[in-house]
Amino acid sequence: MTDVAERVADLAAIRAEFRPADGITYLDTATYGLPPLATVGALQRATLAWQAGTADWMSEWDAPTDQAPRDFATLIGAPRDTIATIPASSVGTGLVAGMLVPGDEVVVPADEFTSTLFPLLVAKERGAIVREVPFGDLASSITASTRLVAASLVQMQTGRVADMSAIVEAAERHGSQILIDATQGVPFVPLEAVIDRIDYLVCSGYKHLLSPRGTAYLYVRRDRWHELEPRNANWRSADQPYARYFGGPLTLAADARRFDVSRGWFAWLGATASLERLTAWKEAGAFEAVRGLAKSLADRLGVPWYGGSLVCAPLADGESARRALEAAGVRASVRGTAIRFAVHVYNTPSDLDRAAEAVGPFMDEGRTRP
Repeated sequence: MTDVAERVADLAAIRAEFRPADGITYLDTATYGLPPLATVGALQRATLAWQAGTADWMSEWDAPTDQAPRDFATLIGAPRDTIATIPASSVGTGLVAGMLVPGDEVVVPADEFTSTLFPLLVAKERGAIVREVPFGDLASSITASTRLVAASLVQMQTGRVADMSAIVEAAERHGSQILIDATQGVPFVPLEAVIDRIDYLVCSGYKHLLSPRGTAYLYVRRDRWHELEPRNANWRSADQPYARYFGGPLTLAADARRFDVSRGWFAWLGATASLERLTAWKEAGAFEAVRGLAKSLADRLGVPWYGGSLVCAPLADGESARRALEAAGVRASVRGTAIRFAVHVYNTPSDLDRAAEAVGPFMDEGRTRP
């Protein structure tokens, strides 16, 4: 048995926690992840209690969700007091962009995802300088004039992983701050070695964190708590959120919880269940197995693998490839003349076989290598 097969074998028990439809090979987690049974159960129980009017909102729906940011901290190797809960990554990015003043320079990839880029372009309209550079040139583009470098940890359209070691070294050398959108990277791209050198990080939960949409996380390094303005301050970001609902004075939490946004209960109950499973799977070493699957798929397709769970390939005929994948029951993202597969714990080697067989005839062989 190969090393990859041995790692994949460890995922068998985990796969039993999922119920994809018969005949479906789901390789589209970069669009939305599938929930484990525990998550579905949490949502069903909450819905029934809502229907019956029997739930206690505080003890059953709100307070239990405090565990989700703690588990997210475990996934990225950060202290628990550095994580805030927000409804979408762009909310956190907007907070960081809001601190930019006229003349501040931001370095960002030229083809960055709009939820990261647009808040920065709003700051540009106020006078900030946004300098767009190639993704691979981020570190070398940071200069003494750079206030902030902002980028995705993993490019959603290519699967390329940012060179975080080089970026943090360049930022520290020039006194620049770092904002990372880790939505397409966590939990498969390890951050423990650099997280304490990153200033801000955002991550949406509905993709690789297998959570309902409407859940996201904001990491704020301890030395930035009082530099970043808590513009979304609300009852949930208070030092004692259940103690007072009316009147002043302003009494925000002393840590990153000051950036919390009031939580949509059901979505966060689902996220709490999913994060509990993900942290257990991390401890069991399951994510190394997923990376092994992703590398195996890249090898079968003859395309680069960059270290995460995304595998992207060029297509000679995107529309024909889309139809072939649909006929084979393979769910993936076809965008024009490229395809993106995203592997997770519920995938198997046979899933890779089916995907490679379906898309193989439509690969653009002239562009398969970097």
